[in-house]
Amino acid sequence: MDELKQERLRKITESIIGLPTLPTVVTQMIGLIDNPQTSARDVSRLIATDQALTAKILKLANSAFYGFPREIATVNHAVVVLGFETVKSLGLSVSILERFAGGVGHSAFDRQKFWEHCIACGVAARILASKLRYRVQGEAVAAGILHDIGKLVLSQYFDEEFGEIIELAHADDLYIGKAEEAVLGVTHAEVGSWLAGRWNLPDQLVDAIAYHHTPGRLERNAELPSLIHLADLLCRRECIGDGGGDRMPILDPAALRTFGIHDEPRAAMKRLFAHGNELHAEMAKADAFASIIRGDDEASPAQDERGSGGEEEAAG
Repeated sequence: MDELKQERLRKITESIIGLPTLPTVVTQMIGLIDNPQTSARDVSRLIATDQALTAKILKLANSAFYGFPREIATVNHAVVVLGFETVKSLGLSVSILERFAGGVGHSAFDRQKFWEHCIACGVAARILASKLRYRVQGEAVAAGILHDIGKLVLSQYFDEEFGEIIELAHADDLYIGKAEEAVLGVTHAEVGSWLAGRWNLPDQLVDAIAYHHTPGRLERNAELPSLIHLADLLCRRECIGDGGGDRMPILDPAALRTFGIHDEPRAAMKRLFAHGNELHAEMAKADAFASIIRGDDEASPAQDERGSGGEEEAAG
């Protein structure tokens, strides 16, 4: 019966007409940045065709989260200063945040606190990427923000079943993933990875979403899923936002070994949790991400013109 539930859910998830799609410019941006022949000018010209995306990337680039001493006035400047991967991750994060920000989910699921948890996971991933020498920090932020996207699909499109999941998690003091398996035979990690695959997101992001609770199942390329696994645990430990239920996910020791940490897990996690104060401090700088969800970051026409019209001068 569980297999039937899983197959049914997968087919419905992949065929829902109302399932949000990514803007064409974002899809093109992913392909463009993945091409080694691409220049900063190529990327900035493409992004500049979407004034709203331009304004939001500039807002994030100029936020306290990145802390640059001088204003970043054009997307070309942002690409040069932040790097291709960070700009790609910002574009993805902005688009997906907006696609789900205004949706309606189950009444027992606090979406505002959920988004706070997701942003915190992105912030924590950036902190841990630096500590653990994971070089693509922009990618880590995006993976952290998007890791629980499957919960939004379940909440928004499977209201009745998701209600059962929430009730079961609270009644039996279960981790939400266990409740999902009991009700649907599938977890939010799997649902999220199906959606990410449909959107043609980079493979490393699809894997990070699919295996953020079980990185040990991967035989290779487990660094990003392991990083998000540890970031999620740190956010849960610090009680930032609400990832669904009160139970902590179970540590997969493989996530520690991926980064060469072979200490006894309790001691290793104690060191991980020591970054809690830094996480809270960085969260105070990350309001620009939350403002996109709230919808209160609309740029003025002057900002849009500056962001798009200045590209030729900056790039040329």
